[in-house]
Order: sequence, then structure tokens, then C-alpha cells
Amino acid sequence: MPGVSKSEQDPQTFHVDWAAVHGGLNPWKRAAKVAVDPFLVAKAVKGVMRQCPHLTATGKPLVWNEYVVFLELEDWERIKKLEATLVRDIGEVVRKELKKLKAEMVGALILRLLRDEGGSVRPGAAIVKADFNEVESQAAPDPNEMTIRIGAPAIRAVAEFTQRIPEPARGAAQAWDGEGGEQLRLDWDGGSATIRAGSRVVLGRPHPEPTPGFVALTGAGTKVNKRQLWIEAGGDAAVIGRLSEANPVEVKGRLIQAGGQISIDRFPAEISLSNGAFTLTLDRIAASLS
Repeated sequence: MPGVSKSEQDPQTFHVDWAAVHGGLNPWKRAAKVAVDPFLVAKAVKGVMRQCPHLTATGKPLVWNEYVVFLELEDWERIKKLEATLVRDIGEVVRKELKKLKAEMVGALILRLLRDEGGSVRPGAAIVKADFNEVESQAAPDPNEMTIRIGAPAIRAVAEFTQRIPEPARGAAQAWDGEGGEQLRLDWDGGSATIRAGSRVVLGRPHPEPTPGFVALTGAGTKVNKRQLWIEAGGDAAVIGRLSEANPVEVKGRLIQAGGQISIDRFPAEISLSNGAFTLTLDRIAASLS
């Protein structure tokens, strides 16, 4: 890809010229000053990904899964304001690129965007360091960086893009212990669950060894995180939160920021996961029985 070149000193370090990434082979576009946005960041990551020389034991392309992007301060501050958009889209961009390359990735996609504090990044440029990283849990990021982590099952191998899930037993409800009686009910295509007053549950796609208070969304595919959101029942309201590294969660059409939460007191409420890949309906028990 024009604008992404490998360092002569380190085969896993790449120099990015944003104007060239933007303009491609068009000399007029390459000469213009470019405001870095999520689209250009994604193009740069794809450009680095394509230059990974490694293969699996069976001969398939094997690409790096960790990309650390060092940005000039002005570019970093602009991208920080658009972080939610980048988080929303980067997983799908990488998934499509893996499919195009017929490649595999060793683990979760980890994209870290750091401010260049040492003055080594010139204006209009960036530096990308790529590597393999199979570590499941990451240390808490520095406030001067943005860390985006997209779960491995959603983007690992071409053969895993569509994961078969056994047909669930419909109508089976799950109740979780908590203080007070059952207050809220969740319904989705394939199952349901109840939440007691004063309790909190975490929801995600089924997986081995779930933590206590976990609701498995039977029928959910790999676009749904193993732990994507939590719901707490209290009083006449519900609090819904999105885990910090989870895919998008929307409540009544309102996007919850990564790590954020909202409170609702009007029911029923539709909850959309991963840009509509899975939909839930949350309602009061009394309302659902009337």
C-alpha cells in the first residue's frame, strides 16, 4: 500500500506517510495536507498487515495481531475525539481484510494508539510497530494512549467467521439470586432470563467456565463478546453498562460508550449488540405478565 514502508532497521516497524495513504497513486491528493481520521488509521493497519511475511504450518498467511501506532500530538488528539467510531468499525475492517488475504491471526486484535512524546514522529507521519501477542488480559492502559481490543473469535481464522451454535431450547428462563423478587425479564430469539431486584448480571455469548451471575445468550454468534454488557435491577429502573473492551451496545438506539453505562426507567427497552448482530428486549416482570 502506498504510504506504508518497512523500516530498514526493524522488519516489524513501519513508517506511515498519511498524505500518501490518503492519496494512493494520485500525485495531487498526495501533495495535500491530511487530517488523520479513523479511515486512515484502518488503512495504515491494513497496509502493515499485508506486509507480514509469516505462514502457519499449513502454509496460510499468519498476520500480526498487535499494532502500536505512534501519532503526532495533534493527530492523536483528533483521533481521541473519534475513538468510539474507530472502536465500532475496526474489528469489521480487520475481519474483511483477513478474509481477503485468506489469513489467520494468533489472538485478539490489539490496536494501541500512543502520543509521540519523544519527538520522533514528524508532522504528517506516524510509526507503527507490529508483533504477535497471545496474552488474553492486558494491563490497564496509560491515560496518554488509546487501547482497542477486539476479541479473537470474531477475527481469528477464515474458517471461524461463521460459528455453528446448537439450536437452543426455546422458552427456558434463567433466574439469578439477589435481594428481593424477580424484577426484570430479558427475552431474545432463543431464550430468556430474569433479574432480581438489587442484583447485577453480566451477559455474553456462551463459553466454558463462566463467572457467577453470568447470563449466557444462547444462540449468540462470534460477533457477541463472551462478556459484553451488564444489567442491574434497582427500584423502578435498570442500569445497563458496556464492558470496556466490548463490541457496541445500544439501548433504545442510544450507543453506550466503551466502559460507560446508562439508566432507563421506561420499558420495554430494546438492546442491540454488535451493530444489530443480536437483539434483546428488557421489560419489567409486571409489565410482561399483564
